[in-house]
Amino acid sequence: MNFTTNKIRDIRETYLKELKKLYPENESAAFLDLIIEKRLGINRLKRLSFPDLRISESEILKIHFDVRELKKHRPIQYILGESQFLDLKLLVNENVLIPRPETEELALWIVENEKSKKNLFILDIGTGSGCIALSLKQLIPESKIWACDLCEEALKVASQNATKHHLEVNFFRMNILQEVTPDLLPPLDIIVSNPPYVTEAEKAQMQFNVLGFEPPCALFVKDEDPLVYYRSICSLAASKLKPGGRLYFEINQQYGKEVTDIMKSVGFKYPVVKKDIFEKNRMVSATWL
Repeated sequence: MNFTTNKIRDIRETYLKELKKLYPENESAAFLDLIIEKRLGINRLKRLSFPDLRISESEILKIHFDVRELKKHRPIQYILGESQFLDLKLLVNENVLIPRPETEELALWIVENEKSKKNLFILDIGTGSGCIALSLKQLIPESKIWACDLCEEALKVASQNATKHHLEVNFFRMNILQEVTPDLLPPLDIIVSNPPYVTEAEKAQMQFNVLGFEPPCALFVKDEDPLVYYRSICSLAASKLKPGGRLYFEINQQYGKEVTDIMKSVGFKYPVVKKDIFEKNRMVSATWL
């Protein structure tokens, strides 16, 4: 690509025109600002303050390679290798889901309900990047937290995030559909999970940047048994939660009643379905008595 100058202002404008062919203008601009800050160390304030700042050919190439990936619809979080979740900037790659705002709401709901309690023992099932477990540890520091995932590569990412943020979480591998909870787990105060809940039938409604890059095993369940993870987790929770302990789920908006029915069928009381900021039924909790 030919540029009239190597000023940061002109380079950004050229790439903005390219990206606007594929993305809305505000999203394209946000992508470029993230790339410029991450790759060149030039934040938005500096860029606006020094619009005639010149960058080198090697720096232009860094932007170019990232823009090329955006044109393939690869998510910006995977391109840059990081994603923001509440106050944590987390490492991410194609082995873990990109953390969503709805999951931030789930973590904050737990903190709101539980932060006044002391020395909580918490288990996060299907931890992925570790976003829920690490945020809970940061916001409820006296808690002791375990987190599991089926995918070894996901656990590596979660462990790297724990090290990066100096947060102590005990990560271990477990297939919730096949394995019994390890004996190392004590009676728990809280179990939380954001399990796979998107049905195969819903794939047609999803964008390629999700279907083409995010791990399908962390997203999808079969149409004929969309609540398989919820049943397994409820069964485990019934054996591991202390009296008064709580189970929290993120859910498919279509299945709020069905999930609460499963919880009640194994003995949970006082189920609550909570809407997210988009007014969709997205979270459920219930108490073990």
